Amino acid sequence: MGWFDYTAVTDTGESINGRLRADSAEELRWLLLERGLQPQAVRETEAPNDGFAVGNFLSARSVHVELTLRQISVMLRSGLTLLAAIETVIEQPPSRAVKRVYEGIRERLESGGTFSEALTEHACFPAGAISMIGMGEESGNLDTVIERAADSMESKRRSQTAMLTALFYPTFTFLFAIGICVYMVLAVIPPMKKALEALGRPMPAMTQSLLSVSEFVGKWGILMGSVLVIGIIVFVMIYLWPPGRLAIDRTLLRIPLIGTILRTGASALFARSMSTLLGSGISLVEGLRILGTIHGNRYFCAVVESARRRILEGGSLADSLSSPRSYTPMMLKMVGVGEASGNLEETLDHIADFHEDRLQALIKQLSALLEPVIVLVVGALVGYVYIAFFVGLYGAN
Repeated sequence: MGWFDYTAVTDTGESINGRLRADSAEELRWLLLERGLQPQAVRETEAPNDGFAVGNFLSARSVHVELTLRQISVMLRSGLTLLAAIETVIEQPPSRAVKRVYEGIRERLESGGTFSEALTEHACFPAGAISMIGMGEESGNLDTVIERAADSMESKRRSQTAMLTALFYPTFTFLFAIGICVYMVLAVIPPMKKALEALGRPMPAMTQSLLSVSEFVGKWGILMGSVLVIGIIVFVMIYLWPPGRLAIDRTLLRIPLIGTILRTGASALFARSMSTLLGSGISLVEGLRILGTIHGNRYFCAVVESARRRILEGGSLADSLSSPRSYTPMMLKMVGVGEASGNLEETLDHIADFHEDRLQALIKQLSALLEPVIVLVVGALVGYVYIAFFVGLYGAN
């Protein structure tokens, strides 16, 4: 996505200027039209630059952004102006990064920009939250909408944190064990070989196998490392290439349990975010446009974008979202029921509650499966290395 400066005319004939992110100038024109603005000029520009400073490379954490949004919501509800609320956040920020963010927002507001336009200049605010806040400014219900935006960000963050927490311990344990084995094979076993050769004793077969591995790594280690680095670079390039990223994300959905977790998490995210957007006064089509960028998995982004086009052609939401290995069948059926009953927002809330609980259960299940597997693999690997070491050590006596 790139940055674009635009000039547009409101319904009252007032000319306004602003800066937004979009995939193309044409998409930005459609975005402005959906917001009730008539675009006059759109030109691509460079990303905002706050100057060179070490602190500029430290982005604001999501939990801190959520906290400040809730603070602003409470202060607005108490009668403070938006600018006064932001000044309060700047005076008592949860972090320096957040302080810089809100200092930039304050400058944009003082120069005549809107709150939602100011937020677009900072990557720590997701597109969905910015669009919701923009609708809140237009409807005069900004305090409530800001709180809903914080709720949406918190829900997504908790799901991601739960997944990372479940994977951290097995990954750390496995890498630590690999490090110990590499050290033993490369730094401990070779000197032992010299000692045994000096004594004229043969190397035990078990220890010899490790020595063969050590010699192989010593001979071909640089080449293997180079191939590994090249492979990583190629993978990253493929991942950054949109069609390659789409293929990788689609492949992940085919992995047992991992794919189920990803689909459940995406269903929970879609349901919660869409419910929040609809409750904030955003139309279904506009909500789908926003959600088309909120998913981390590009396959789901493609499904949502396809659904938006089909709805513009007159299709239903449930049918439009139906794609192989996308959202859960339960979500799609309940969305159809919500559409038929005219109670889609409340139905989406129920869908989100169920899938969030289900996601936590699946993550625990994944952790419960990984831990014994990692323990067995690590135990076998480290045990073999240590037994081979002591066999060789006693062979020297």
